[in-house]
Amino acid sequence: MTNTTIPEFAILGHPNEGKSTLVSTLTEDDTVRVSPFPGETTSSRTYTVTLDEKPLIRFVDTPGFQAPKKTLAWFRAYTGAPERILEAFLAEHQSDKTFADECELLAPVAKGAGIIYVADGSRPVRQNDLAEMEILRLTGLPRMAVINCKGANEKHLAAWRAEFRKTFNAVRVFNAHTAAVKDRLDLLAALMTVDPEWEPALTHVVTALNEEWGNRLRRSVDAMAELFRFALTHTVSASLGQKESKEEAEHKLALRFQEDLRKKEARTREHIRRTFRHSLFDVTMPEGSVLRQDLFDKRTFKLLGLTRTQLATAAATCGGAAGAVIDLAAAGHSLGLFTVLGSVGGAASAFLGERRMARAKVSGIPLGGQELTLGPCRNLQMPFVLLDRILLYFTLITSRAHGKRDEAALAVEEAALADGGASRHLSASDKKAFQALFTAAGKKDAPGIDAALATIREILFARING
Repeated sequence: MTNTTIPEFAILGHPNEGKSTLVSTLTEDDTVRVSPFPGETTSSRTYTVTLDEKPLIRFVDTPGFQAPKKTLAWFRAYTGAPERILEAFLAEHQSDKTFADECELLAPVAKGAGIIYVADGSRPVRQNDLAEMEILRLTGLPRMAVINCKGANEKHLAAWRAEFRKTFNAVRVFNAHTAAVKDRLDLLAALMTVDPEWEPALTHVVTALNEEWGNRLRRSVDAMAELFRFALTHTVSASLGQKESKEEAEHKLALRFQEDLRKKEARTREHIRRTFRHSLFDVTMPEGSVLRQDLFDKRTFKLLGLTRTQLATAAATCGGAAGAVIDLAAAGHSLGLFTVLGSVGGAASAFLGERRMARAKVSGIPLGGQELTLGPCRNLQMPFVLLDRILLYFTLITSRAHGKRDEAALAVEEAALADGGASRHLSASDKKAFQALFTAAGKKDAPGIDAALATIREILFARING
């Protein structure tokens, strides 16, 4: 490999050891077929990691060894040139069904692919494993061993390490079912230590992927910031029909406002999901998850956002702007979710505006009447609740290995919310940035909104890049 070569690695190992799972995680491709049943992969398939639509690195998912002892016997009996051992094996056994899988998995190695051997470290080392290791040693090619411990069982980890150190240039523990993006980048960086000839090409790959990771974080932060902007500046309006009461019109507007904000939050989540290349995983959380609760549900505002004391302190610094609050959660029907803070005079008119339209007639039909406007949101708690929800979603997405196929568990969420959401642990200066956004939005101060969001972007980037 050179710095102009696209690196390629063949993922080898016994059936059902996690080869396809590793490929899925390394390529961030959750469409890679992963099955709990051995022998599902019967032919090699190449998966390419691209950046700006250009190939960056390739991984070949291969079938598992089926006849390692017979293959090893042939390798040991081989007397030709050592560097041609793979070529000779393939030429002799290409049409032999007994060695069909061995030919399929060794073919990409014979063409120059690097070797990554995967073993399940949760089980003991067996004779077939030793045979496979020896086959790869006899190729004389640089190789890395990856111990993929399924679950949390590391009982046999030391034994695997000891065996691998005898025959491999590098050994790494890497759980492809739980690995986050940082773990993936660390593994790719470790490949540079296997062979000096791999270093130039892999240096380029790792540098490019690290830069691209930073770009993903910035795109996610931009999407989050726009969610906050929308939540605090959005308005909805409607004309009051002649036969419609003001209360009915207000109720419909409140429902519209809620739905618009739900949709904006959903679009922000989808943007983050696409940014981190999850096409199958949609974070459909089980019963009990706060992310499964509606944004305007009572439990959402109980678990997330600032505490009552923190909210009172924040509202005091916002002055009268924070006094104009309305209970969005029930479209005007109080659920006791919010405490009215500060000055309450004109609270309803600050959120639910109305104006008379000029009356006129066209062909005897009267036009005009009353127009109602709902918004912008004057509930100081709203941006903090949204912050907690979107950061929790971000954590679930970025901690999710692409090779994982089961439903998301509550463990990540429970850990993240063990002591309240992120907003309750913001520093005083960080809270002030959200308060500044709230105040600027209330004044319709566009430059102030932009300035507050610029600071919030910095806060968010530092947090998710930590």
